[in-house]
Amino acid sequence: MIFKYFQDRHKYISLDFDSDFFYYHIIMNNIRIITCIFLILINSLPIFSSTDKTSIKITPFLSDIAPIIDGVLDDAVWKTAYIFNDFKMIEPKTGIDPTEKTELKVIITRDAIYFGIKNYDSEPSKISINSLDYDIKSRSNDIIKILIDPFMDKRNAYVFFVNAGGARTDGLAFGERFSTNWDGIWNAKAKIDKDGWNAEIKIPFKTLSFKKGLKFWGFNIQRYIPRKMEQIRLSGISKDSFFYDPGVAAILEVPDNIRQGKGITFKGYGSLNSIGSFDDHLDRANKLNGGFDIYKNFTPNLLGAFSYNTDFADTEVDTRRINTTRFPLFFPEKRSFFLEGSDIFSFGIGLKRNFVPFFSRKIGLYDEEPIPIAFGSKIIGKIGNTNIALLDVQTKSFGNQPSKNYFAGRVYQNIFSQSKVGVIFTSGNPDDESTNQLYGIDFVYSTSKFKKNKNFITGAWFTYNKNNIENGKHYAYGFKVDYPNDLFDIQFTYLYFGDAFEPSLSFLSRSGVQNISTGISYQPRPEKGFIGKYIRQFFFEFYTNFHWKLNGALETMRIFTAPINFRTENGEHIEFNIMPNIDVLDESFEISDGIIIPQGRYNFLRYRFEYSTSSYKMIKFDIGYKFGDYYNGKLNQLELGLNFKLHGNINTALQAEFIRGKFPEGDFAENLYRLKLDFYLNPDLGLLNFIQYDDVSEELGINTRIVWRISPGNTLYLVYNKSWERRWDPISRFYPFSDKGTIKLQFSIRP
Repeated sequence: MIFKYFQDRHKYISLDFDSDFFYYHIIMNNIRIITCIFLILINSLPIFSSTDKTSIKITPFLSDIAPIIDGVLDDAVWKTAYIFNDFKMIEPKTGIDPTEKTELKVIITRDAIYFGIKNYDSEPSKISINSLDYDIKSRSNDIIKILIDPFMDKRNAYVFFVNAGGARTDGLAFGERFSTNWDGIWNAKAKIDKDGWNAEIKIPFKTLSFKKGLKFWGFNIQRYIPRKMEQIRLSGISKDSFFYDPGVAAILEVPDNIRQGKGITFKGYGSLNSIGSFDDHLDRANKLNGGFDIYKNFTPNLLGAFSYNTDFADTEVDTRRINTTRFPLFFPEKRSFFLEGSDIFSFGIGLKRNFVPFFSRKIGLYDEEPIPIAFGSKIIGKIGNTNIALLDVQTKSFGNQPSKNYFAGRVYQNIFSQSKVGVIFTSGNPDDESTNQLYGIDFVYSTSKFKKNKNFITGAWFTYNKNNIENGKHYAYGFKVDYPNDLFDIQFTYLYFGDAFEPSLSFLSRSGVQNISTGISYQPRPEKGFIGKYIRQFFFEFYTNFHWKLNGALETMRIFTAPINFRTENGEHIEFNIMPNIDVLDESFEISDGIIIPQGRYNFLRYRFEYSTSSYKMIKFDIGYKFGDYYNGKLNQLELGLNFKLHGNINTALQAEFIRGKFPEGDFAENLYRLKLDFYLNPDLGLLNFIQYDDVSEELGINTRIVWRISPGNTLYLVYNKSWERRWDPISRFYPFSDKGTIKLQFSIRP
């Protein structure tokens, strides 16, 4: 079907411009090149390595006495623990001794595992602490990352970050990627001294799911020194090895007497809400609310959860964006109940944000307005080599929305060393009362042992949507081949979405299309001469993205090139892109208020320039400028960012976006401003402010949160949201139209 389209392309699209021949030959040549490369790689399949010869083993000190977590490694028990200091550099020069020494000590008691890391630094005054926030950014801070694979399946793992200021981040690792969609109860402190900085970490076994009886866990640790852009690691000493890949981890000895407790966690909350609306006068309603979550470990690696009267008052508001396209924008999930365990719902390969089979923002939100949730239940975890995620949610009736039930289930089986095969099912319709269900199956083959030490991923998926549309194709499918490595990153993806494929619990950018995307990125690292002195790595990129209708007629084409794209030895980034486009509009669309792009075929060429300074410095500046033709007019988009950081205690980020369009139907100007102003007394107590204004909605909004993590698992939130509307009467003024204040205490009990 795809190849028939290429052979008969002239039957479907009239070649009105000479550039059409150019674009046609580009994609054909690109596909031929990528196909040849992959055929060569696939012909090399016999050299896959099926054995794991990891030789690094960490032996912990077993103790009945636990150290005090204060960032000072002076407890007597630390002095008796074994020292491991055989770390190697990953960047800039792989395999050599680091410029700064790192020492690791591990202590295990029956209830927890403790890490003490001494990070020597010859210039302690230059240690970077740019954030004390939870979920810190790793490249702007001196930081330690720990990976723990308590199943030794070399597929998934827990990760824990601590920076030199004691700020923490946790999440889950999946090969080349990392997700913060998991929050555990653990503790860490850090302290700078004359020799460098110390990190002291306690992770209770109650926090982890693990396989009982294992004598070894997968384990890795990585240190990053931002001013040198130096990456130091315990295991996986290759630029093609990802730290988040448990397959390249070392091993950690684990005694057989560790205990997880009763496996029950009770998380309760109580909140007081004051909601105001401003019409002719202020109307205010006060409401006392409460609810709870109960977590039960049925086995050490299978967790059940029940949530009553689920509340999301502590969630940060969405970041505003201006849409100049004819497709919907993707906004990520931020609500903790839906984030926990959501990575198991990851489905297929090559989908990116074209299609998310289970998009939890469709539950409890309607037209971006919150719908109260009565209760929710879920089961997440593993049974042997089978991974399970089951979610059931019942919403309350609200306004003209009746009470509804939603279900999502995902099961996949681990096969081979790093691959999987699975199914997915969703049911529920937030839009109306009709039936809407999704069924899917996927297979992903992944290895980090291709040609001994390279990464190779391929896979395919198929989904079917049961809905009330009588005619048309109700299915979607696709496949991808990917070679994601340091010097070359090569990929080929094909996607097909039927014209009657409209799953209601999914995010789908468009249906009734087929898509081919190809890409080659050549990323050399010059190490010698004048260029090697100043440039850390180049990123020469060439990507094509074509969408056709199901009858083969071209709908959109985008070619992305990066003839200039590099990162300097100081951490600065400079990039210039050239992006030819074709878009065939079957119907007109409104790009701005009153500015209509008529239907028709459009060829246009756009450019982009980006520059950003080093993220670890006190002041960081970003600029992005996209300009050129856009459909039948001109569109210029300027994005500016300024970030000021002071020892992590003060973190401000000012961002502005200015859009200017000139079209035959008229000109327009749209502006968006965002300001984050955060103050931290320490990593556990902060005042966070997020202010946004855009002149499209003409609304000014502020989201203020005081977050006090009293102790691990126990947090007090004070949240205030207020919105103003800009009116002209006769001068410009801002009038308040809503506000909401919330006091919320969340506590955890783990017997």
